Amino acid sequence: MSFTGSTLGARLLRDGGCRLSSQGVLAACTETVVPLVQRFCSTPVERLAEGEVDGEVSFQEATDLPLISSDSGSNSLGIIAVRKPFKNHGPKKRHGSSQNGRHHEKKMPGMDKPSQKGRHHEMKLPGRDGPSQKGCHHEKKSPDTPFQPYLFQIVLDTPTSGLMTVLDTWMKVGNLLERSEALMVLFHLRKQRMYNKALKFMEWIERRKLLNFEERDYACHLDLIARNHGIEAAQKYIERVPNPFRNEVLYETLLVNCVRLGDVQKAQQVFNEIRELCLPLTVAACNQMILLYKRVARTKVADITTLMEKENIKPSSFTYKLLIDLKGRSNDLLGIESVLNLMKDNGLKPGFATQTMVAKFYISGGLTEKAEEVISDMEVYIKDSCHAFRSLLDLYATLGRPDDVERIWNSCTEPDLEDFLAAIEAWGKLGRIEQVEETFEALVKTSPKLTSKYINAMLNVYAENKLLDKGKGFLEKMCLDGYRSGPLTWDAIVKLYVNSGELAKADSFLVNVTEENPDRHPLFRSYTTLLKAYADKGDVHNSEKIFDSLKQIRYPGRTMPYNLLLAAYANAQVTPHGFRERIKADNVRLSKTMIEQLKRLDDLQKPGNRKWIFVLE
Repeated sequence: MSFTGSTLGARLLRDGGCRLSSQGVLAACTETVVPLVQRFCSTPVERLAEGEVDGEVSFQEATDLPLISSDSGSNSLGIIAVRKPFKNHGPKKRHGSSQNGRHHEKKMPGMDKPSQKGRHHEMKLPGRDGPSQKGCHHEKKSPDTPFQPYLFQIVLDTPTSGLMTVLDTWMKVGNLLERSEALMVLFHLRKQRMYNKALKFMEWIERRKLLNFEERDYACHLDLIARNHGIEAAQKYIERVPNPFRNEVLYETLLVNCVRLGDVQKAQQVFNEIRELCLPLTVAACNQMILLYKRVARTKVADITTLMEKENIKPSSFTYKLLIDLKGRSNDLLGIESVLNLMKDNGLKPGFATQTMVAKFYISGGLTEKAEEVISDMEVYIKDSCHAFRSLLDLYATLGRPDDVERIWNSCTEPDLEDFLAAIEAWGKLGRIEQVEETFEALVKTSPKLTSKYINAMLNVYAENKLLDKGKGFLEKMCLDGYRSGPLTWDAIVKLYVNSGELAKADSFLVNVTEENPDRHPLFRSYTTLLKAYADKGDVHNSEKIFDSLKQIRYPGRTMPYNLLLAAYANAQVTPHGFRERIKADNVRLSKTMIEQLKRLDDLQKPGNRKWIFVLE
């Protein structure tokens, strides 16, 4: 979707709407997924298919990322982490010395031009020291066989419905599948959340008996079945797995998917089954239950920690990180310190991510001095981690320390795109618009072709600082440069209008983009931002209209819109007749707070009652 022109874009912004011309979704796979080694040839991918494929099956997308943490104690899926090649924008020096700087990712040979050199030198498999491995077919080609495209590119470009046909043809022209190559394809498909295609690829391997399945292969297959067909289908798959491979890794993978879906009953069933089968109870399985209970039943977390102590299961760093998060969300700052002391007693040091979490909890709890102490200790990571650099910018901005933000920013002599983004957000949080704009100009000089993420960051800065005119001018310039917009941009524009008090224009804008883009909807957050603004003003009519828009699109059955709508009635001092019946019809559970609010609204009809105002934070 692109703005049709700068003049039209400015007019529609002024009128409260922005007409977008309908185009196809921009294919960005080549930018977001880059194979470790690419091998192209003159033979088109389409020629690999012997017949036409029947239609195209869209990729199944998941709304949640896998819940397996790198420090959770286990890698249930057996997928090897592969560093994605970095787009090189020229030589970089960080913090003075190239040897002591942060990670320097270099473009690997073969990324810019075809190469016949080692395809799998970056993929190091556990226990694999030589070129051969039992059950592993090595790719060999006769001198007369032309090179075919890299396997992942073939899988990516082929519709799911015709994938097996194309892969069979790929084998017939002289290719043999290597285990490392199969792992790499699965890794990248999962990275892009193309779980439907990944499952089809795994089924092709199994049906053609191309690899001898190992522990991690069965676990990966089970995970893909669970993501595509649900937990019950995954449980049935376990019955097909040979007995020697029905181990704790397989059941932990099933448990991860239960937790990912928030299915408490199934998760408890799988966890108990692990114990009933006398399989080793690992810290990874316990971490998954803590992660689940932290979300839905915090009181049960103590049961898992007690079980770990009874079974002599040593907590991992991830265990302590979950407990710190639990204490922080409960505003138990003393509890955080107790967990940190327990880590120290067990010989574990909190990592950078954990320290960042602790610092944020200290800041939100008003313990500024303790937060400063933690943040000061975190600066030792700045030379070795790009994430440390960006987190420090954010933390110092949250503390309101512009001098420290400037010091950290100046320490990076060759920032990359994400560094620029972190600086823009930090300066925006401090309200330093001049520095924000200077940083953005430097970013444009570094990379003229920016994605929507960086444009949206600027719009959000203007929105947070209620700078409507600057936001309009910036967006008009982006329109002139051919900038493509999407739901995230629309959300930033809605926020820009709402924060500037232009509710009618935000409303009109949402109506326009919805009409002009029937295949793409604004974010749920865009509607709730406007709904909250109407509710704070006690505008019942417009609150009901936005609420109805949410139901008409694809966001029914959520509690937040009902809370906001109830706030609108409360601030208007109007009794919402039939509200209980409406919420029941949408299968939304009434919380205690909502019940109390409805009771107070019912009491408004009684004479002599004191009026009150409800503002939802």
